Amino acid sequence: MNNLILFPKTEQFYEEELTRFLQREQYTDAAQLLTFLLQFPHTDVNKSSQWEALLNWLHTMNPEIIFGSSTSGTEDARDEEKEEDLLRQFIKDKTSDDAAYIDKLLDMLKAGSLEQQIAALEQLAFVELPVACLTVRQWVSERPRHPHIQFKALQTLRQMGERGIVELPKNGKKIPLDIEETPLGPEDFPAQIRDMIRRVGEISEMSQPDFVFFAEQTWQEFLAYAYGTNVYTELLKPEEGAVDVWASALHASLQERMFGMVDREELLDTYGIVDSMTLQWRRAYSTLQAFIQQMIPNPS
Repeated sequence: MNNLILFPKTEQFYEEELTRFLQREQYTDAAQLLTFLLQFPHTDVNKSSQWEALLNWLHTMNPEIIFGSSTSGTEDARDEEKEEDLLRQFIKDKTSDDAAYIDKLLDMLKAGSLEQQIAALEQLAFVELPVACLTVRQWVSERPRHPHIQFKALQTLRQMGERGIVELPKNGKKIPLDIEETPLGPEDFPAQIRDMIRRVGEISEMSQPDFVFFAEQTWQEFLAYAYGTNVYTELLKPEEGAVDVWASALHASLQERMFGMVDREELLDTYGIVDSMTLQWRRAYSTLQAFIQQMIPNPS
């Protein structure tokens, strides 16, 4: 890290990500990003002080962040179940106090900002009401929406107990998707797709241990963007070297986005990309570049 410089555009992008995490109360993600940013030695002193103060505040207000990495998979699953139980009880309490609360959530879904729509969907996932299921289903299928919102709506429908096929307007087409097959979390995706991001972690853990944090966030956004399309079908093809091809293409794309440069030859050699895989790699790289330019534009 001593030789790395955080470029102004990259710093601005990270700060936008940090703001998004804080707005969504994703405090663990925010703390991990701040920890990553504080490792850059040539950052403006005032900026570093602000980041450090914010990180200390997050640790003070949310002490579980400090110990979060030491919890086992079983404990994580129990925590998720506990959170779901609490949210389900919260919804019951709110509807008992306010008979119009579900209607307010549905109004927020229809007319709110992107963040408000996500918040509405997260709560509606625990609503046991046929009219709510029908409204979410009609809303997500009536016209094209942000890929992240579309995918979140599919997850919500599955959590609500909905079944069958829903047609999503995406990329100028009506794409039929089975609600019950929608992944609810990263580990629900097919093994080959999970292996792609794990491969990035294996390669970067020695030289850039925090790089995989940003890679994981971007990969999940990309999967939501690609889900149900020909790109997603391409990810599932059992081609030889597919894991290394997509992992290295993601790594190269993010290196360029974050640092403005990448030693492509060295990176491809590290991932074992040989001449026979070059065309496949270029297709994957082009797809990821299109996604990044569309969904994560360079700050002006």
